[in-house]
Amino acid sequence: MSEQKIKAPLKDRVGEKMGMAKWIHELYYQNAILFMSDPRYSKLPPYLQTSGVSSAFIALVSALKEIREARDAKGVAKKLEDISNSEEHTKVA
Repeated sequence: MSEQKIKAPLKDRVGEKMGMAKWIHELYYQNAILFMSDPRYSKLPPYLQTSGVSSAFIALVSALKEIREARDAKGVAKKLEDISNSEEHTKVA
């Protein structure tokens, strides 16, 4: 007799995958609150107010991505190796 795998309820499976989405959603609103609390915000035209919040969020996500990539041990090791190799080739004998 084969054992049947019992899947977790759909609510739990979706909840695990939605953790990052909820975090990004919250991050967006925190970013928007910071952006809109700046006194210069109200002096911007409406189209720049809207695009400013989105642009700041896109920049934030990009920066977080770069930080995450920088923490990649293999990537950092490769960069250090490249720097080391370039130093060896640039030394004057």
